[in-house]
Amino acid sequence: MLDKAAVIGVFDGVHIGHLALIEALIEKAGVRKLEPMALTFDPVPSLYFNPHFNFLLSTREEKEARLLELGIKEVVFLPFSEVVDTGPEQFIEQELDARRVDLIVVGEGFRFGRNRGGSVQTLKKKGNFDVIVLPKRRFESEAVSATRIRELLLLGHIHRANHLLGYEYTVSGSISKGLGRAGALLDTPTVNIEPGNRHKLAPPDGIYAVRYSKEKHPGVCYIGSSPTFGDSTHKIEVHLLDRPPEGSSKPQVSFVARLRPDMRFSSVAALKKQVREDTEQARRVLCQK
Repeated sequence: MLDKAAVIGVFDGVHIGHLALIEALIEKAGVRKLEPMALTFDPVPSLYFNPHFNFLLSTREEKEARLLELGIKEVVFLPFSEVVDTGPEQFIEQELDARRVDLIVVGEGFRFGRNRGGSVQTLKKKGNFDVIVLPKRRFESEAVSATRIRELLLLGHIHRANHLLGYEYTVSGSISKGLGRAGALLDTPTVNIEPGNRHKLAPPDGIYAVRYSKEKHPGVCYIGSSPTFGDSTHKIEVHLLDRPPEGSSKPQVSFVARLRPDMRFSSVAALKKQVREDTEQARRVLCQK
């Protein structure tokens, strides 16, 4: 069995800041013939301390898939409820030394253990492994963090958020039953989507240029409660630009750009006109990306 090289963190979104840590880990692991692994937490601390936290950038499944895609060979999810009150030295013994970790890569300011009492210096002094510490990555002078990406998404700045993520932000779920209004009244039949995880961040109400499913079909997405019709139900629906709606059991929507906020129109005719304009704008945006 190979000894391990480990990267530790929450990794919500597995963004370009995390990518810098992972690339360094894999490079050093290759030189030293170690198996690269990631240690992360389930649930993430924000959700553990606040069960109503609905701003996750990635689900557990998305996080694991992304880490493996980037070259990590093993992803270990530590139950946060069990480690939150573990002393730093005990954490090192139980979670790192016991797993035969020979090298650790973390970001500057990394804290762990009871009351966040463990630091990079604790790792260096108490662990039986080498420690590599990397500075926080910056993009166009801006520090990259999950918090900043959440802010950008909630403000509708999808393009900027995607730059910091390193990929297009995606929401997955299942097909739900719609009213059929979009097809009957607006000539834009849609797929209605029920998000798969209520804690995953949904972009703010509005109209978006998107790519749908793993095949990345071009589409335009509506998020909102249809104020023109006085609906009370919040919905996410996608109109595909290159084919009729499909019945995929596991749809996913990748957000490319926000076109406009949601709004109430004076008539169905006015809404229909705007929908046509939204569709054409989405085509133009998606052709440029």
